[in-house]
Amino acid sequence: MKRLKKIFLVLFIISVVAIIIKSQIRLVKLSDRAVSPCTVDIWDVGGLTSVKDVAEYAKRKAADDLEFSRHNDIANRKANCVGYAQYAAAICNKIFKQNNIKATAKPVVGCYYLLGVNIHEILIKMLSDKQMINFIKDHDYVEVVDASGRVAYSFDPSVYDLTWLDFSE
Repeated sequence: MKRLKKIFLVLFIISVVAIIIKSQIRLVKLSDRAVSPCTVDIWDVGGLTSVKDVAEYAKRKAADDLEFSRHNDIANRKANCVGYAQYAAAICNKIFKQNNIKATAKPVVGCYYLLGVNIHEILIKMLSDKQMINFIKDHDYVEVVDASGRVAYSFDPSVYDLTWLDFSE
């Protein structure tokens, strides 16, 4: 019984530490991403009436439809973070239009920060492979802007697909 209590205590401590660390991870926008339009097949999604509902649907759909790859090939269901953001933004925009929601989704470029430290810079210092450095120098995610021009929601479909972690704001 003592051993079981110790195991539960260790699991509890690990869970608390993980929650604290996750709460300290932030995405910081650097710029908008210029991408070509992407077509998506979305049919009856009339029940989605809020920006958050549409964004959550798009995040899950992108994760279901795409497979992570170093190169973008959305037509063949393979994408990196740029493609995931492009695809999820296209899903959002199609549903916004279908359901007459006054919002626009767009892919943006940013960096992850943990406790105020740019994670990408740390990874770049650790790597020597130029292709990998170019691959991880920044990260794409989706930003949803409402009718007033305010960022209403942001989400990261590629990290969600790879880790099941949700950094939506």
